[in-house]
Amino acid sequence: MASLSLKHIFKVYDGGVKAVNDFCMDIEDKEFIVFVGPSGCGKSTTLRMIAGLEEITAGELRIDDEIVNDFEPKDRNIAMVFQNYALYPHMSVYENMAFSLRTMHMPNDQIHEKVLEAAEILGITEYLERKPKALSGGQRQRVALGRAIVRNPKVFLLDEPLSNLDAKLRAAMRAEISRLHEKLGTTFIYVTHDQVEAMTMGSRIVVMKDGFVQQIDTPTNLYKYPGNMFVAGFIGTPQMNFFDGTVRKTGENVRFSLDCGTNIDMKYMQADKIPVKYMDGQHKIVFGIRPDDVRVKNSTNYDDGSWAPAKAVVSVVEVLGGETLIYGNLNLETPDAQSGSIIIKTDPDTEVHRGDIIDIEISRRKFHVFDKETEQSIRKRIPDENVINVAISGGVLRFEGQKFLLPAAVHCADSGSVELSMPVSALTLGKGDGKATVQWVEAIGEKTLYFLKVGDITVFSLEAGAARFAIGDNVAFDIDFSQISIGALGVTPLCMVNTLDGIFTKEKDVSKKFYHFYMNIGDAKLVPTDLICEKVFACKGNKIFHTPLQYIVSVKDLSVISACGTQNALTGKVLKILDYGKEKYAVIDVYGQTLTALYDGKVGDTVDVIVPVEKVTIKDKSIDIIIV
Repeated sequence: MASLSLKHIFKVYDGGVKAVNDFCMDIEDKEFIVFVGPSGCGKSTTLRMIAGLEEITAGELRIDDEIVNDFEPKDRNIAMVFQNYALYPHMSVYENMAFSLRTMHMPNDQIHEKVLEAAEILGITEYLERKPKALSGGQRQRVALGRAIVRNPKVFLLDEPLSNLDAKLRAAMRAEISRLHEKLGTTFIYVTHDQVEAMTMGSRIVVMKDGFVQQIDTPTNLYKYPGNMFVAGFIGTPQMNFFDGTVRKTGENVRFSLDCGTNIDMKYMQADKIPVKYMDGQHKIVFGIRPDDVRVKNSTNYDDGSWAPAKAVVSVVEVLGGETLIYGNLNLETPDAQSGSIIIKTDPDTEVHRGDIIDIEISRRKFHVFDKETEQSIRKRIPDENVINVAISGGVLRFEGQKFLLPAAVHCADSGSVELSMPVSALTLGKGDGKATVQWVEAIGEKTLYFLKVGDITVFSLEAGAARFAIGDNVAFDIDFSQISIGALGVTPLCMVNTLDGIFTKEKDVSKKFYHFYMNIGDAKLVPTDLICEKVFACKGNKIFHTPLQYIVSVKDLSVISACGTQNALTGKVLKILDYGKEKYAVIDVYGQTLTALYDGKVGDTVDVIVPVEKVTIKDKSIDIIIV
């Protein structure tokens, strides 16, 4: 049994081709993880790096908290099941399953016991004396699984093991592999391009595209809360319907105007997770709705206000036994127009025919909205930001009857209505000058999302832990002004990450018998840990000394003291003090570059900025990969 940790895993081939980009994931013991995506997305490459069959260009792979980047495949205690079974044709089923144990010099009686036990689990005891050519595809797959089981590995890796089977056998084997996972209680990592396999087998799914992880989540959350259009279209059968359009808010009403000519109206409360800046009728958006969330209108349908009416012309009807798929178009005048194409999943008793114009209803609760340009979801389960219209005069910020004194660090001219944005975590509850009423509370994992009524608008606050307030409570709130942005007035959020250019160097010891290594930033020489040295040399070898680097460290990981020549410190001069009220930050010049750190001092101070090297991220600027 094993847990795995993949941190900033990269695979770069000759010529700078990146097969896997910055793969980060923690896998718990006994999880069933599925990597899914189209051909060439990097899923099998990632699996092979875990197995040790591909070298990791950069990053850290841990199994049970032990770094295994340099371990041989045989030393990782991992078993892999391949797409083509990889059975020895001249050996019997028994010998195929026993082979790896014989190479380990295990006693014959133990080998016999393990092979029989695995054969019993997989139902292949009667085939032990047969050769692989005398077995069906499903039986060969069981033998391949049995060969893995006998080793009692920490982790099972399965690379598209069912792709060579017919549809009926695939369905049966999916169920068998899921039961096997429960019975063995071992960590499984499974690669497939079939989203049905992913949805039915995985406890969590990793969706990949072009070497990048698009989203990691449970099957239910991927289906309900896709992070972008690729995930939304890839997960779910038939795929989600997409319509280009715009959205406008008028008072408490919202209208989606689709390019195909259909309007979808709803109350603002039904669309309040969409940032207000998109509701100006100008931003191009994509409206998404799953076929399951569209229904054909009939007299038995109950509507509590959650369904929006529309019309469609039918082009194709597919009766599939337990359900019917209706292919149609919202554009009644041009039914062949791609922009209005829609798929509706309905019950098998629905009587419609090609050419019919039918009344349909679209869910006002289960729709999705994406930015047309970025294709990222803008109606997320957890909103990224609050966007509100504010006015500023005399150093006081006002909106919806609220007043906040701006801290000294926020310099801006008086202004009428301007747009302010801030992360939802920047609005904190329980104290402060703001007053709000809790409209709704949503538990999301180990966090709580609050819907807050402030005047005529809804804002959000995200907290860790269980809910502290209930619907209807009047609560005080405060704003972290270091994180606000007012584009019209040039106010930007404080960047909480420092990025400094540097190099990696070596110097011979005075004895000339060994080298000292340094992380150089300007004239400063930071002493790396042994682990950092191992990682940079494993990734770049001696090329590390000729590679332009970036050293990246969080603002809050730095500490500042009066200059005294401290080791692993950057000496610099304070250029500016940023007073945000609760906290003060210093902008410090270090060797011609600037960094930011918490500091309650004054401009002109000469200081040492102490850098915890174990918390520094090192990036190779030349090919844009994270080394450490």
